[in-house]
Amino acid sequence: MKKAVTVQANTVEEAIQQALDIIGLPIEQVHVEVITNPGRRLMGFRKVMAEVTVTELEAGPTDESFAELVAIVDDVLATDHIGGDNRPNPIVQSANSSFGVKLSDGELQFLFDEAQYPVLIPDDSVQLFVNGEQKKEKTVISPTDAVTVTLCDELIPPQYSIQLIEQEMIALLHFTPGKRVRRTLADTDWQTQLHIRAVEEIEYYNNVEPQEIVDELKEMGIQQGLLFPAIKKVTAVNKPYELIVAKGTLPVEGTDGDLEVHIQYEEFDPDSEEKVDFREMNAIMNVREGQVIATHIPPVPGTEGRNLLGKSIPVKPVRDIHLRLGKNVKQVGQDVIATISGKPSLDWREKLVKIDVHHEFNHPGEVDLESGNIRFEGDVRIGGNVMPSMFVRATGAIYIGGTVTKATVHAIQSAFIRGNVLSSTISVGEQEVVISELVADLKHVVTMMEQIRTAIQQVVIIRGNDEEEMSPSELKRLIYLLMEKKYSRFEELNKRFIQNVKEHADHLTDEWTSIADRFYDAFVNPLKESLKGLAEFGMLIEDAQLLIEIYGAEASPHNELVLPYAINSTLFSNGNIEVTSKGVYHSSLKSKHDITIKGVCRGGEIIAENLITLQETGSETPVKTVVKTSRTGRIKIGLAYAGTEIQVGPRKHIFSQNGHSIVARLNEEDELVLY
Repeated sequence: MKKAVTVQANTVEEAIQQALDIIGLPIEQVHVEVITNPGRRLMGFRKVMAEVTVTELEAGPTDESFAELVAIVDDVLATDHIGGDNRPNPIVQSANSSFGVKLSDGELQFLFDEAQYPVLIPDDSVQLFVNGEQKKEKTVISPTDAVTVTLCDELIPPQYSIQLIEQEMIALLHFTPGKRVRRTLADTDWQTQLHIRAVEEIEYYNNVEPQEIVDELKEMGIQQGLLFPAIKKVTAVNKPYELIVAKGTLPVEGTDGDLEVHIQYEEFDPDSEEKVDFREMNAIMNVREGQVIATHIPPVPGTEGRNLLGKSIPVKPVRDIHLRLGKNVKQVGQDVIATISGKPSLDWREKLVKIDVHHEFNHPGEVDLESGNIRFEGDVRIGGNVMPSMFVRATGAIYIGGTVTKATVHAIQSAFIRGNVLSSTISVGEQEVVISELVADLKHVVTMMEQIRTAIQQVVIIRGNDEEEMSPSELKRLIYLLMEKKYSRFEELNKRFIQNVKEHADHLTDEWTSIADRFYDAFVNPLKESLKGLAEFGMLIEDAQLLIEIYGAEASPHNELVLPYAINSTLFSNGNIEVTSKGVYHSSLKSKHDITIKGVCRGGEIIAENLITLQETGSETPVKTVVKTSRTGRIKIGLAYAGTEIQVGPRKHIFSQNGHSIVARLNEEDELVLY
């Protein structure tokens, strides 16, 4: 039996010498095969040892064969650069090789040469056995070795996973089909080093049953929302697939209540070039007695949803409008109907709306000593001028077709003036300022009323009585006692609120005077027992809170004051002021929102909280013109003459020279920025 040994060492020379020492033969009587040259792999981080196999030669080698062997070894050592780089040996394949290995009809065939043996390298899908031992690495085959190659077919079952997404509202199934893998060995030519690779034939299959997926969903806690057509479809595909197999019940959002308005507004346009027939002005925006002004559309509640695990998904609560019926209207079913012929008024404040129908006063001539001052609950339309020392007041809108000279005009809603305003005072929406103050006072009063009610309830609990057992006189005494002992501040706040309502009663609706009268009877008047019990006390608090809710919201649309020109006048609007033609001279303008002036702005003071837009300010001759806005406001000026003073919040700037296309505001550092 021939001796053979495989050795690893740092160099090929060391490996050969160690093998010779082990086998006990001189170099002339052995065959040396270099399996691996030394070097480094992985960018030089891994060292690879030299590996050689030394096999005893058969007895009696001829000088020719020995010389041939020496030549082969010299060639191997020279080509592999022993001790040098790690480049692999080039393998020359030839059909005329004197030794080698090939695959034919699935069988290995070998040709052996006395100087060199073939090498087999098995693939992962191939099992190579040499002399009964499985080989997974490169293996040298000798003539005496028993070599067997085994192929393994493979059956990979289909797989799927179910993922809950979108807040557990959707079950998404990820499917991968199964595989039947059949492997064969492909025929090859003769090779000295043969990579044994299997040729794979893959067949995809799907044997998943619908009930299997249903059971998996139920194990996850999903009982409802299963999509059986989708589940069945998954079991019929033979490719990777994603499909929704269950859905929760989505919430259905409701709709808020609304008001459908059946009238169209046709506002008076002071810039219109058309001749106005003031005899027909009362036809604008009027409704007839019995006419439907608007229809209340009730809210539709939403439907809550439910996710796949049974958890409810709430919907946003719907909000209804608070419909307040004012003067000369009534509600029939969901319709709001005018009870007189007149001018409709809709006061919107977010979800709160108040509807009135005002009488309309039409005065086609001038307002002078002959006509007298005009005070009217509703709208006023004046065809001519408002003469000096005259006064016009309306709880609705005021339309003036002529000029206003040295007169006073007060409108609660809006004022539209076709002519110029000379040395006059025009105010719009002053009652809104009063209402803002009253709302703030009423909030303090209601807060302390709630504290007093809580204290009374505690007294009732301690005494062991029911709330209904307390008489009106006993409730009155208890309220007075609490105001004396602890809530003296409430008495002061309540009296101040009542007094403010009385002082401005001409500018307020009946709601304010009514609540003030009820407060007076309940907490000030010692002779009247208006509260019959704690339940009525609670109703008084609720009515006051509703008033706060209604008037605490900003009115929409805003009050408007529109005119073409003003000189030496004072103009105020709780909403906007718009000057449409020549501009203003030496006048004071103040607005809670925006001011827009076409033409010039010479002298005086312009104040608005939101936005001021001016075409031209100041003058070439010295005249002080001041323009102010709040911290969050902006000022836009087309041409600002030197000497014009602007102020945004606390920051001021006086132009030392003319400025063009100016925009002024405060930046995040509270600094005035001009650009």
